[in-house]
Parts: sequence; structure tokens; C-alpha cells
Amino acid sequence: MKKGMGWPIGIVALLTATVLGNVAVIVITRDDPSFAVEPDYYRKAVDWDSTQARQARSNALAWNVSAAVRAADNGLSVLTLTLQDSSGVVVHDASLTGELLHVARANDVQSVVFTEVADGEYAATVPMQRAGMWELRLAAERNSERFMETVRFETPQDVRAKDGP
Repeated sequence: MKKGMGWPIGIVALLTATVLGNVAVIVITRDDPSFAVEPDYYRKAVDWDSTQARQARSNALAWNVSAAVRAADNGLSVLTLTLQDSSGVVVHDASLTGELLHVARANDVQSVVFTEVADGEYAATVPMQRAGMWELRLAAERNSERFMETVRFETPQDVRAKDGP
């Protein structure tokens, strides 16, 4: 080896190790359900002002939502929401949809559609086989009113259904 070639070889080795390390991280995280990238993040950034305006209209409604979970059959759970307006009156005849995810598994997002089971009470049967913190990104529509809320709730170990893992 020629004198003075140690530095160039060292720099090439360092750059190669960096590239190989980055490739290894990408391969490992690509299939990891706990690692998630917000889908369509660029469009969401471009639409930031209109999103904030929709959220301000939603906040002005001052609706209140509470969540409860109970075990069902076959590894499923029943997620029940109670929706009230700003004066505490139940909100009925609304259309509720959402995205449900376990916080520790943010890459596993489930679409949820709720049906009204009682006046102001909405329910959906969903697979919630992990105990812990869950997040529901809720959208509720009634006539021209649109309410958006992110609800976090915790499910204890014993809420899981008997047949779940």
C-alpha cells in the first residue's frame, strides 16, 4: 500500500459503514408494527390551514366523547362511545367513523364504523387483542356539523376476550 492511502481508505470505510447501517435500519423498521410513518404527510402539511380551520369549527361545537371497552366473543371487543353536546345533551343520529390503533403498534391502523345502539351511544365490534393504550381518531357528522377528536383510552389485561392471544 502506498504511503498516505490510510486516510482515503478510512473515509471510504466510514461512508460504507454509514450506508450499510442506514440500509439495515430501513430493513428492520419496514416490517415493524410499532414503527409508523404518517400516511400522505405531504398533503396534510399543504392542507394545514384548512385542517386547522376544520378543527376550530369542531372545537366550537364543544362536543364531549367518552369511550368504554368490553370483551366480546372470538377475540373481539366492543368499543362504545357516548357523545354529548356542549350543554350535556346526547348527540343522536350522527354518523361516526374513525381510525383505531394500539399506541405501541402505530403501523396497524383499523378503520371503524360505529352504529347507534342507544340514544347518544354508539358501538363497534373491533379486534383489540392487546391490553394497553389505544387511540381513536374520531370523526362524527350530524347534518352540517362535523366533530373531530382524538380519544385515548386504556384497556386493562382482563378486557381482552377469552379466545384472544
